[in-house]
Amino acid sequence: MHDAAGAATRRRRTVVLIDARMARRRRTGGARYITGLIRALDAHRDTLDIRPVHGPPPLPRRNALTSLGNLLLDLAWTHVVLPLLAVRHRADVIHATFNWGPWVSPRPVVVTIHDLSWEVLPEAYPAGFRRYARTFTRATARRARAVIAVSQATADDLVRIYGIDPRRVRVIHTGITPRTPSGGPREAMVLHVGEFEPRKRVPEIIAAHAAYRAAAPANPPPCRLVLAGAGGADEDAVASACGAAAAGCERLGYVDDATLDDLYRRAALVVNNSAYEGFGLPVAEAMSAGCAVLVADTPALREAGGPEALVVDGPGQEALTRALGAALADRDALAERGRRGREHAATFTWETCAAAHAEAYRAASR
Repeated sequence: MHDAAGAATRRRRTVVLIDARMARRRRTGGARYITGLIRALDAHRDTLDIRPVHGPPPLPRRNALTSLGNLLLDLAWTHVVLPLLAVRHRADVIHATFNWGPWVSPRPVVVTIHDLSWEVLPEAYPAGFRRYARTFTRATARRARAVIAVSQATADDLVRIYGIDPRRVRVIHTGITPRTPSGGPREAMVLHVGEFEPRKRVPEIIAAHAAYRAAAPANPPPCRLVLAGAGGADEDAVASACGAAAAGCERLGYVDDATLDDLYRRAALVVNNSAYEGFGLPVAEAMSAGCAVLVADTPALREAGGPEALVVDGPGQEALTRALGAALADRDALAERGRRGREHAATFTWETCAAAHAEAYRAASR
């Protein structure tokens, strides 16, 4: 009797096959979203049976040949293997977690769209990738049973650029793990977190910081610049620019979560100069740790930063230099702004994120 009751309970749960391959491939905000979501969905195990699948590891990113190999792996995984796994697992729903899903699916699809950067900044991407991303993201968004956007900014882009019915789009912000500020004084450090993709404009941050540092008064001591991240098409340019800045700039490469949390707690300011983002996870994470943020004037970064975010008043190095100088002139006021920003960051919880996903899965499976 007990076995029969247990089997009936398992059958009542919605089986969700989650495509977690991108969490294995990259160490970006998208990967953090996937791993954090899977962990948070454990609270819904009474109604959901979560089945993450990770797929084959990627080839090292070395040249055009390995890029082609990764493209073929992606095509085979997304459009052949994932649907077969859905049948094998008897899934009720497939969750395509990174912009596109199977072209033909035996099960309803829920897709998460992080951004449409290839549409907004086409010059930052190779033509082949733009065609690939446009074709599969647009098709998936139009066919999916539910479309999740990680920000209102991304939802607006889906409606404006791809013509998706806004009633089909659910805005679900990525959750963040709450952080506790150190309570002590913050260091003379400006922090940037993320890959070195062209749209992140990290060389411009380095140049603006060098100009700020050259003109800054001796008191308070000028801040050094610390870069936590690696990879991306601008990696060599960042290495060269940071090396030329000598003691004023330090590259840490990728750091683990504990080190990143410590940097958020110590930094005087986190800067995100990206020309376009889907959300801006490092901005929200920094604010949770009580760190003030300075962001480019883009919709998603303003959304992530909320009312206490400092916003650069225009594009270009000169505007960023002015913004850095103004922000760092009064460290006490900057620290107070960071403390106030924690209230906004507290709205981005994994509990809320997981509950909204669970509802999307259940609705898609009906």
